[in-house]
Amino acid sequence: MGNQPLEKRKSAKTASRLTRRMALLAMLAALSVAGRILMASVPNVQPCTVIIICSSFVFGIRFGLALAFLTVFGSDMFLGMGLFAIMQFLAWGTIAVLSGLLGKKELYKKVPHLVLCLYAAFTGFLFGFMVSLNYLFIGGPFAFWTYYLGGLLFDSYHAAGNFFFYLILGPVLIKLIAKEKTRIERI
Repeated sequence: MGNQPLEKRKSAKTASRLTRRMALLAMLAALSVAGRILMASVPNVQPCTVIIICSSFVFGIRFGLALAFLTVFGSDMFLGMGLFAIMQFLAWGTIAVLSGLLGKKELYKKVPHLVLCLYAAFTGFLFGFMVSLNYLFIGGPFAFWTYYLGGLLFDSYHAAGNFFFYLILGPVLIKLIAKEKTRIERI
C-alpha cells in the first residue's frame, strides 16, 4: 500500500471501514434473528429490541434502522410474514430513532443503568402499541383498542424481557459494539 497514490489509499480505507460496518451489521442482525427464533416459544420475549437499542446508541440512527429492517425481514422469513411485518419495522425503526438520538451525544453514558433498563422496558410497550396500530387501519378504533388491550399482557412480557435483557446484556453489548466502532475508526 505504500507505493499507491494517496487517493487509492483513502478509498481502500473507506472500503475497509464500510466492509467492517457491513460485517458488524450482518453479525448483529444474525444474532438478533437467531435470538428471536430461539426465544419464539416464550411469547414476546426476545433480545431483538435490546440489540437494536444498543447498536443505535453506539452507531446511530441509520445503523439502527438497517438492523431493525434486517431483524424483521430475517426473523419473519422463519416465523411467518404478514402485513404486521410493516408495523414491526416501523416499531423497531422508531425505537432505533429514539435510541440513536440518545446516543448522539452519548447521553446513554450519563444516565444510570437502571433508568436505561426502564427505557428498554418502555420500548416493549411502545413496540406493542405500534404493532397494534395495524388494526386501527384495518378495522377502525374499536378493533384497535380491542386488540391492543387484549395484548397488554404480552406487551408486559416484552417489557419485562427487555428490562432483564438490558440489565444483563446491555453494558456488555454496548462495550463490545463500541470497541468495534473504535477499531473501525482507526482504519
